[in-house]
Amino acid sequence: MSRFEGNPTAALLARPSGAVAPGELEEARAQLVAGVADAAAGLAPGTHLEIGLPQLRRARYRPELVAEPEGAFTWKPAFVRRSLGIATLRACVGGRYRAPAEAVGPVADLAVEEWRRTGWRAFHWEPWLAGLGAGGRAAVLADAVTWATPLWSALDWAAVGPVAELGRPDDRWPVPGPGDVHLRSRSEVRVLPPVAAGAPSSPSVLLSVAGGRPGDGWHDELAFLALVAGVASAARSVPARVVGLWPESGALRVAEVDGHALIGAVDRVVDTVAVLVDASTARMATPA
Repeated sequence: MSRFEGNPTAALLARPSGAVAPGELEEARAQLVAGVADAAAGLAPGTHLEIGLPQLRRARYRPELVAEPEGAFTWKPAFVRRSLGIATLRACVGGRYRAPAEAVGPVADLAVEEWRRTGWRAFHWEPWLAGLGAGGRAAVLADAVTWATPLWSALDWAAVGPVAELGRPDDRWPVPGPGDVHLRSRSEVRVLPPVAAGAPSSPSVLLSVAGGRPGDGWHDELAFLALVAGVASAARSVPARVVGLWPESGALRVAEVDGHALIGAVDRVVDTVAVLVDASTARMATPA
């Protein structure tokens, strides 16, 4: 059992026990490039693969869904809940509102007003939300509150807020070599644990929120977030810990990141690419 069982705040703020050495990251990067090159060898020219947590999970737990072609994109509340939820949390952490249910309406209205005034879409969904009727808008706000409230309630924001970065930009990394394979890492909270004066800086800690419950591959999934953050930026060290929160099932998992954890994530990426390439090949071979 994790020493942080039931306490995501402690998991975010505790100083990591170690850090990934540069040589371990380079070994993981080399194995990743070689493994993806082999797995993507059958990828049709012009086919783009983006690998993130949704693809890792679908390829492992629901591979039958991988072969289904994606439909045309249309906006729906599920595509708004995270970005609006994070903006709502920022407003609460900043002390402007007491809870997400109080903040979500004004935050959404401000985003739409800014788009109308400047034409700038900070979240991309502003025109769609502006065109909804009262019922549709209520559904969007309710979905965002449902997403944000468990995270708001799970953490001691008085302790986490001063050192937390909410909804930081995704880490993206195009895998060198043949094929068009990109890795994408997304986390909801990034924390740089406080250190004593004169002490060396500490690697960051990430928190990822997911629906449902953790599967048996949860450790590799959390380590994947650290792997992509590490290979995507030479300026930042590899996150030393990744905290996973599954609010719907009340589950908390913590992955301490070392060289072994990175290799586990590499293997998971390679397996996922292989599943996606097979599914893409099968779709192209199926008569219309």
